[in-house]
Amino acid sequence: MGLESALTQLLGAVADEPRWARALDRYAASFRVDGVGGAFLAQSLAQLNEWGAEFAAHPQVDYWMQAPASSGGPALLALGESPQASQQYVQHFRQVDPLQRMFEAHYTSTLESAGAWVVADSGFHTSRQFRQTAFYNDFLRVHGEGPRMFAGSRNSVHPNGNLFMFLFRGTGEEVFTASEIERFTGEFTSVQRAAFLHREVLSLRARTRGLERLMEQMPLGLVFLDTAGRLLHANARARRLWDHPAAAGVRALRTGAALQSTADPALRALFLRSLAGLSGCLALSGDILLVSLSLHDLAALGLRYDAPGVAWVLVERSLDSRAAVDLVRQAYRLSETETLLLQALMRGQTPQEFADARGVRITTARTQLSALLAKTATQRQQDLVALVARFMLLTPGSVPPGGD
Repeated sequence: MGLESALTQLLGAVADEPRWARALDRYAASFRVDGVGGAFLAQSLAQLNEWGAEFAAHPQVDYWMQAPASSGGPALLALGESPQASQQYVQHFRQVDPLQRMFEAHYTSTLESAGAWVVADSGFHTSRQFRQTAFYNDFLRVHGEGPRMFAGSRNSVHPNGNLFMFLFRGTGEEVFTASEIERFTGEFTSVQRAAFLHREVLSLRARTRGLERLMEQMPLGLVFLDTAGRLLHANARARRLWDHPAAAGVRALRTGAALQSTADPALRALFLRSLAGLSGCLALSGDILLVSLSLHDLAALGLRYDAPGVAWVLVERSLDSRAAVDLVRQAYRLSETETLLLQALMRGQTPQEFADARGVRITTARTQLSALLAKTATQRQQDLVALVARFMLLTPGSVPPGGD
């Protein structure tokens, strides 16, 4: 495999963990080594050294790929030497490793510089003095490690995006040549960028899986649309609802028709309000309410969804909303009658139907509705329903009978 091909394959594999691992091994093999001794992303060499014991204790790459660089923590990308060797090196041999001292001295002398640097033990690995050290005899020879090459980057665009990497050959093999060191130095910035992108892609995928798992557990429908009204994701409940014969309005969301000229004007208006970050609610066929969510609403649920677009919740009127209404009652200090009115609105009753059921005049019910709007700082009945629907995300009721 050509040298350019090895680097190209590595750059092309950032979004695929199995391909990335194979491509990284192939890239290392292009330097005539068996594999990568270790590869890490960190803020600095000091952070890398500080976390050395943690890397040895948790050598599984997946363990470190769950959090993005913005979390502030480092990440392990590859560990070719055994965990036992890593633990011994951190605990007993790092301080006496001449190549590590050379690496740190180069880093300290050029702190303000950006870019990459590479050091190798070619100048002393075969010397008699080095072959007589405890580090050589009690560590390198025991673990089958021969000539080594360390590389690092500093001052990357992202503070946590600096790559540190080392390669080693087997005992008795040739030292790294000047041309190999020069090549590694020239390519290392590209390798660093690929490694950083790899971590970000995998951590984003992990967060997305967590979001989807939480969404699937909810008995309310959740729908995410991009800024053009195209469907990005819908949870299981939403998918069941748009298959319901009476839910024609919900099916319009599946086709991404929210912004089309043929869309329901009310649906289009709600979408535009949602894009502007405003709350809203729309009654759809099939006794379903469509309620817009803000990023604040999602954060309250522990859903970190940063993509531009809108998030909507589908609420079936048959879903038990009593717990959510009770939360609203406590939060806004509603009276018993106001609470009953709010519960009736959630069931789809009008103020007139509520007045009839209570045996009071419609004017009394309207006065109670006005008080309810004033206490909750809302202006319309739809806003009241939307308020309760958002509380239902925190205290979801059970799925309606036959809903599955």
